[in-house]
Amino acid sequence: MTSPPNPALTEAEQAAFLQSIARVRSAAGRALRAVQAHAMQGAAAHGTDTNAATQAAEATEPAAQAAVDFIAQLHKGLDTVAEQARATGPQPACQAGCAHCCHLRVEATDPEVLHIAQHLQTLPSADQATTLLRLQQHVAAASAGTTRQPCSFLVNDRCAIYSVRPAACRKAHSLSAAHCAEQSPTIPQNLRLLVDAEALMAGTALAYRDQPLPASAHELNAAVLAALDGTPLHAPSALLRWYRGDEGALALPTTLP
Repeated sequence: MTSPPNPALTEAEQAAFLQSIARVRSAAGRALRAVQAHAMQGAAAHGTDTNAATQAAEATEPAAQAAVDFIAQLHKGLDTVAEQARATGPQPACQAGCAHCCHLRVEATDPEVLHIAQHLQTLPSADQATTLLRLQQHVAAASAGTTRQPCSFLVNDRCAIYSVRPAACRKAHSLSAAHCAEQSPTIPQNLRLLVDAEALMAGTALAYRDQPLPASAHELNAAVLAALDGTPLHAPSALLRWYRGDEGALALPTTLP
């Protein structure tokens, strides 16, 4: 998680990269703790007049939700980095409708997956059903060995979850559409953008883990399907299992629906 994104970095640049991660980790950790504490205080203020154990349980879900919502701060930071890179560096060849990278494996962290799943649950029921089917088909094809298939969220060569897309997608870019179309093993990219984005991503993930909250990288489609798959009656939701430190909260059951 703390490896420099490109061996072309000098020793001084590598040191600066690691320092950036440490700064992000510290700042994000403070902010993450603050939003959880605020959520718990708010829940306690509006809670029922019960014993301390019950009040703590009632405050858990708001705190968990605040921790998930915090991932939007990372996404805002990445968008700013990308905007600055476009303003000062070489222009990316990426355009709306260019979806070569949407056929590659994409990874997302636990809070990103939960953030996306919650967004999908706000959609009309018909759209939710269609998305669920796409996810199931994608995971089944991947299990059968199919590679380079379109992301479940790619609809008419557009990202259907663009506003909540994960950090990996926000960081992704190319300086040559031809290289992407040819599936070149090396894609020319803006190194400054990559370094800044990787520092934000690594530092934020470490801040979550310091809580401690799982923030591992998961294959996007399978993890979102797991988050939407529901739980047995009376079992805690994926959100609460994650907040309690369950590393397997976003793992699919051995038998797919």
